[in-house]
Amino acid sequence: MKQKISIFFLSTILCAGNIHAQDVPNAADFLPGPPSSLSMKYANDYMQYAWGKSVRNTAQGAQAKTDMSWDLDSYLKAFSPILGVELSTTNTPNIHQVLEYGIKYAEMSIKKSQSAFSNYRRPCVRFDEQSLVPELDGLHGKESPYPSVQATYGWLLGMLLVEICPDKQDQILARGYEFGTSSIIAGYNWYSDVQAGRHLASTLMIFFHTQNGFTLQVKMARDEYDRKAATRASTRADGYLTYEDLPNPVNYLPAPPDDTSSLFTYDISQYIDGQMQRYTSRGEMAKNDCNSSVSYMCNYFSSAFGKKISESETPEIFNLVSRVSQLAGQSCTVAKNHYNRLRPYVLFNEPTIYPEDEDDLRDNGSYPSGHAAFGWLIGLTLSEINPTAMNNLMSQAYEYGQSRVIAGYHFQSDVDAGRLTAGAAFARLHAESEYLDQLEKAMKEFKGGTSGVRSAQADNNGTDTPLYNISGMRLEHEPTQHGIYIQGNKKIAY
Repeated sequence: MKQKISIFFLSTILCAGNIHAQDVPNAADFLPGPPSSLSMKYANDYMQYAWGKSVRNTAQGAQAKTDMSWDLDSYLKAFSPILGVELSTTNTPNIHQVLEYGIKYAEMSIKKSQSAFSNYRRPCVRFDEQSLVPELDGLHGKESPYPSVQATYGWLLGMLLVEICPDKQDQILARGYEFGTSSIIAGYNWYSDVQAGRHLASTLMIFFHTQNGFTLQVKMARDEYDRKAATRASTRADGYLTYEDLPNPVNYLPAPPDDTSSLFTYDISQYIDGQMQRYTSRGEMAKNDCNSSVSYMCNYFSSAFGKKISESETPEIFNLVSRVSQLAGQSCTVAKNHYNRLRPYVLFNEPTIYPEDEDDLRDNGSYPSGHAAFGWLIGLTLSEINPTAMNNLMSQAYEYGQSRVIAGYHFQSDVDAGRLTAGAAFARLHAESEYLDQLEKAMKEFKGGTSGVRSAQADNNGTDTPLYNISGMRLEHEPTQHGIYIQGNKKIAY
């Protein structure tokens, strides 16, 4: 009875109505959006659509048909065998509560994102062809495919389960990744829709962790899993994580594209496009972004963050950024050594935009991109500290990864994999008490500052500008309690 009361209480907190459609992440705010039909990115989308059709009559196609679902129960059935625990309302009510919450607001976020690209069409619709699941075409055929529902749900639920069940992290993420691939095979999504869906899932993790009651609900779900699976918290690392404790990309991401695949052709086209940008202002930015020092990263994100980040002025935030950036880069090490993929400048024997690093990185594997990983992870971490700045932070995090393609140090697939590695690490870090303690110190430091705090979503300081509490939650009416609130770029006392 006590457990039911606790679940009801937390459910009330999580779904109390303080979250509105305008509050959830919108992929259009920090991602580039669907590609032009005249671009090489679209050509790659088309080639992946053709590949998907070619495997429909295989075991992978059969799996794809099963994966084409819009309801939570199907995802629970997919993850249950991996955990060795039946995920359901009755057997695992706390885990179910977290995942149901995730799906609810992911759906809201996807619809918000899709509305920005309402005229964009699914591949099966564009080519007037039947999908792998024609019985669903009437229901979903007219919806925008960007971002992919299946990719968002699969990767998001995978990250949530990593936080709850870290002992099965690699298997969970591998299964979560498959849902996006299945939507390509089914003809419902382009490759770029799927990538966008996985990136959107990362920002939803930020969103959830800034909501009242969510961390407590996850803790209850983790305790429930430990009881059901007969695991103990000792299976997790003591103290701060090392890279060996993080998910291993070799086990949950595909191998880098080989030189006979259409994805490799796309990698080459992006490399050439990057070369053409080197003598522009974007190229100058890419050259600067070759700097991966903690000080540079702090300066890079400070403006979007709304507060100068430095060892002297914000020591707790600086410490957190230092530790996560190191882990992010190291999380790619196993895969880099495993695949030992040649970097583009080595493969083509051409100079980069930043020759100073060429000798040091010549024998260092290209896949996944460590720069893209820690750029994305730092963006996620800072967004959790100041969620009102998330759009600007994640847009910058995205561009930091793209700089590696322009500079000639990485292929596009390396950068894409780096961002996913960072998302996986972000989820895993939230299962560790020492990380959460340092995050709390950083949040208190940010809230206690007296300068530089602003809402990245506010355009003016007029009376119509939204109000946010000091935790970044938007208010729908004037505050009912005395305290400090944020309006526009100012702190307001009520």
